[in-house]
Amino acid sequence: MSGASLDFRHLTVLKDYGEKEHERWEREVFDYQNIPWATPTLDGFNPRWLEMERLVPLLDLPYDVSVKYRDPLRELLVALHEEGWWHCDVALCNVVIHPVRGPLLIDWKNLRERTSDVSYDLYGARLAGVTEGDNGVWWGGPWDMCPGPYFGDEGLKL
Repeated sequence: MSGASLDFRHLTVLKDYGEKEHERWEREVFDYQNIPWATPTLDGFNPRWLEMERLVPLLDLPYDVSVKYRDPLRELLVALHEEGWWHCDVALCNVVIHPVRGPLLIDWKNLRERTSDVSYDLYGARLAGVTEGDNGVWWGGPWDMCPGPYFGDEGLKL
């Protein structure tokens, strides 16, 4: 099982991967290297871990502060879609805030090439025409980490 731990000595996050998670590790390293404008800085890696800059999770912010990142997050997701990609796991627990760059995404293991003009990340799997996976089920759910309620109806316009 993989996990992440905070390394306060270096102000980084170390994300560990189990012996059977090499493909997942490989996918995430590729994504951090090739989409750096949407990710925290990748500080180092080897086949069992990656190290990235530690940033504040969006869900750790008070709601009245977190909503100011709604438009910049939407812009990030639109840019990702326009580049031909879907993150496919934009639960708000995977959004971190950089003090200068604004919202960024972590946990890139589900990245895939877009297959629709409708953004999976902004509308959920069902509206993007993706039938596998459960993103369409929880995307608009009542939980704090669900992106649908965070964006609201106004936030879903591309």
